[in-house]
Amino acid sequence: MTLVGNTSQHQAILDIGSNSLHFVVYKIEKDKSFSVVFRKRIVYRLAQQKQHGRSFLSDEDYTQTEKILLECNEIAKSFSSTITATATSAVRESINENNFIEQIKSRTGISIEVLSGEREAALIYKAVLFSQADVLSQNILCLDIGGGSTEIIIGSNGKIVFLESLKLGAVRLSSRFFSFGDLTKNKIEDCRVFIKKELGALTQKLPPLKMDFVTGNSGTIYAVKNLVLANASLLNLEHQEQKVLTRTELDRATELLLSKYSIEERKSLPGIEPDRADVLPVGALILQSIFHELNLSKLNLSEHSLREGKLLEVLEGSES
Repeated sequence: MTLVGNTSQHQAILDIGSNSLHFVVYKIEKDKSFSVVFRKRIVYRLAQQKQHGRSFLSDEDYTQTEKILLECNEIAKSFSSTITATATSAVRESINENNFIEQIKSRTGISIEVLSGEREAALIYKAVLFSQADVLSQNILCLDIGGGSTEIIIGSNGKIVFLESLKLGAVRLSSRFFSFGDLTKNKIEDCRVFIKKELGALTQKLPPLKMDFVTGNSGTIYAVKNLVLANASLLNLEHQEQKVLTRTELDRATELLLSKYSIEERKSLPGIEPDRADVLPVGALILQSIFHELNLSKLNLSEHSLREGKLLEVLEGSES
């Protein structure tokens, strides 16, 4: 990569997800290394309304997205950077996706690339490979649980051999099974059965490979691990590795979450972000179901995710 002018430059990436928008500014060095100089997470859930059985982006979604993008653009300009923006399941599944993209571009000057589930998964895998170069030659299983979808990627010798984007997301299923945020035993079981059914269809497609390395990099996974670390004594866990989530940790954290039926009860738990208290039980259920269906014993937390995957793609493009 050839960088013009100074020995470093900045690149701003905006990830428009179903649960929140993530805005990150990176400092890029000549040796292709990068570091975060600014990070902001804005909790805003897009496309929560339905029209003829399909989600759609409301006037409020247009207004709030425009406001957020203009604010982020001012920050990017302060770093002499422009914004590279992507959107995932909330936008791509909306009935008025194209109009939304056109209007936001007209109002802000920012183009948003709507990622397919497969492309989203590929960018996640690119980020994982970059951060886990020592396992490049191994069979890698990568998990990402978002608000609207779950991406499952398998790579071998640095190449993707399987990827699937499932409509299993923490926000999506929370809206379906727990519309007011409160849990009940019957609804928990209904949700668990639904997830198991979806994963059962997936397991029939998986290649017969032994996974040497399992990794994950979503906010849901980090939130579960933070809950584990903050409640180690309560969960009767004596030793935890900061960047590893074990099956035992996950099972006990999920049980704790599901025992707190109201959002307010969950907000009182140490280590839980208040804005995740309504959807984290479902996120944990999805992750737990994957662990059990695929017989996983542990997961390594990756520092890089979709945003870094897109950054790497941008940098590769600047080399040509």
